[in-house]
Amino acid sequence: MATVLFMLGCAVATVLVGLLLVTLVRPSLRIWPTPGVGSWQSYVFWSLFRALNVLCFVVAGLTFQSHSFAPPQWLRIVAIGLLVAAIAFFISSFLWLGRNNSYGAQDGLVTSGIYRWTRNPQNTTLIVVYACLALATHNAPTYVLCLGMVAVYVLMIFAEEPWLAAAYGDDYRSYCERVPRFFNWRSAAEVTSGMVRRRSP
Repeated sequence: MATVLFMLGCAVATVLVGLLLVTLVRPSLRIWPTPGVGSWQSYVFWSLFRALNVLCFVVAGLTFQSHSFAPPQWLRIVAIGLLVAAIAFFISSFLWLGRNNSYGAQDGLVTSGIYRWTRNPQNTTLIVVYACLALATHNAPTYVLCLGMVAVYVLMIFAEEPWLAAAYGDDYRSYCERVPRFFNWRSAAEVTSGMVRRRSP
């Protein structure tokens, strides 16, 4: 069963990555962001995307003990803890952005809250989720599927950017200049440095 699901996951990941690459090369054929609910792009993208998400976790569960070399137990525990924290952070960023904006609608450019730290908190967090899932499970099938899922999230970010620039114009381009694509390490360092200075005698 695990082998069949793994092969299915590989097929789904290959098709999804291929479609996202086509989107980057030929925006007129874009699969993401989808043109809207009811479009063939929406049916195809969300079916493949949700299937791959589910298959990553199912294969991880079925193959949890099928590895020849396990990482230290503490490392797996840390990975599981980070996975749970990342999922909680994802839910928070999803609620902050709003359901419609999360699914390719244009309900307004959000630049406050979590979005001051990263332009893509949901996808960035889910990259962490799948990296932690692979590390916690530690077997080849899960690593392969999670790598495919990470590739999908990265490609989604790049595919969204021209679409967002067209939708929000100069406001979005100005936002891109202020906030990095993945994480605002410079601002985080400045905030941390300020906190340290305030606590110093």
